Amino acid sequence: MKAVGGINRKSKRNGGLFVRGIFSMLRSCLLTTFVGTAASLVASTSGLLLGSFHSHRTTPRSRRTNAIMRAKSDNNNDNDKDRAVIDLQLHTIRQSPAETLVSLSEACNTLGVESFDVYGDYQSNPHQSYLREFESEVASCFGKDDAVFCLSGCMAQSIALMIHANSHSTAINDSSEVRAFACHPTSHLLLHEDDAYSELLGMEALITGSTMDFDIDNFKQNGCYGMAPMMLSDVKDILSSDNNDTLTTYPNQKSITCNDISALMLELPHREIGGKLTPWDEVQSMSTLCKEKGVKFHCDGARIFEASAGYGHEALTQTAEPFDSVYISFYKGVGAVSGAMLLGDSEFIAEARIWLRRFGGNLYSVLPYAVSSWDGFRKNCRDDVFMERRRKLARVIDVLNADSNVQSIVQFDPAVPQTSMIHGYVKASLDDCKRALLTVEQSTGIRVLMRLNKVNDDESSFGCRFEWSVGTSNVLIDDEHFIKGWQEFSRVLDGIVSG
Repeated sequence: MKAVGGINRKSKRNGGLFVRGIFSMLRSCLLTTFVGTAASLVASTSGLLLGSFHSHRTTPRSRRTNAIMRAKSDNNNDNDKDRAVIDLQLHTIRQSPAETLVSLSEACNTLGVESFDVYGDYQSNPHQSYLREFESEVASCFGKDDAVFCLSGCMAQSIALMIHANSHSTAINDSSEVRAFACHPTSHLLLHEDDAYSELLGMEALITGSTMDFDIDNFKQNGCYGMAPMMLSDVKDILSSDNNDTLTTYPNQKSITCNDISALMLELPHREIGGKLTPWDEVQSMSTLCKEKGVKFHCDGARIFEASAGYGHEALTQTAEPFDSVYISFYKGVGAVSGAMLLGDSEFIAEARIWLRRFGGNLYSVLPYAVSSWDGFRKNCRDDVFMERRRKLARVIDVLNADSNVQSIVQFDPAVPQTSMIHGYVKASLDDCKRALLTVEQSTGIRVLMRLNKVNDDESSFGCRFEWSVGTSNVLIDDEHFIKGWQEFSRVLDGIVSG
């Protein structure tokens, strides 16, 4: 991927004056006088700001400063001393709220952010507004005309769907009561947004591939082992169908034709199936087909940096080129507090800014989120970062796949990682896995897994499953620790299951 620069970061913290109120706190933290006040501010407000940012931690109050973290043993014995744990699954090092706000203050200085954005700085240009400069930089990096910063991917993609649906209806003089988009069965919109596209946008989803086995609850509880990514044949089945062919939507089982489809959404990579990628030549063919059919091609690029590295693209422009619109996330592989961006041509983004206000996302200021996102973008979007994460995971999985003991207890999906993410399915109950993991951690100091989900399918040979991503934290851990931890875990688990 094309380099966009790097930033050095220092960490410092001093005590200071208590400033009442969250708004005053935020302003103080982000101005250049912040360094003397941040620690006491955050301590006094007990994490009201950014507290949810750390909700996934194993130990909420633990401090992680490097790949080998400090954690208390799981038996919560007050007499136990803190001990070093090598956490193989922890992909991102999260700072404490105080440290995060100090870093934001330093990022403001490094990036030259000297004033707040106001309602998106819609009337400003990149030379007048740090926010417009950030948006312009990202748009250029992806080869698009313009971009708009959004607080969340849910909002960004809802805006994209609305705009594409409206333009589609106008283009074909459509009077149909059904407005639809097409997506993969594991789309985030279907599984994790409580049908927002239907309840808020009044739209229907057309699920690619066979819809007979579509079961949201089953996917959420049991995973999607062995499922393929969206393929060109799936898209042809719906977009190349005869105009008189009837297609059935979700969730309201409405009958439509291919003419009612305004957009095709492709997730790169498919997160729910272990980071699998649609073959690139098929992505390009999908783009061509969409143009022929008057359907907009949208990329759910929540992890597009990982996808670009997976494809081996030299620049992000190559990954974004086939799409009419692209959504990217900054809090995942980039490590920001929160934030997203929607990219497209100038007309599309001009309308997106209007919809952002209609959706309530045009806040008085988005400075803490935008600065965190810009800082993370600058630091992580270099040629080597995501490529190295992918290579590391591939090296480790290659060794584990060759180990018969490991293979007897876990199946990786896909078998060979296509990005810096993979899913695993364990042939043992969740309770047995937890027992084995604790034993390994206590004997070796290696925490192989900290997040597992139970598989509630009596017909499945798997008892639990997990997601494994390589990020800023675990990329620093030697391969030997991964191999040792997994080999010991497989040995202990086999003994528990056999005994």
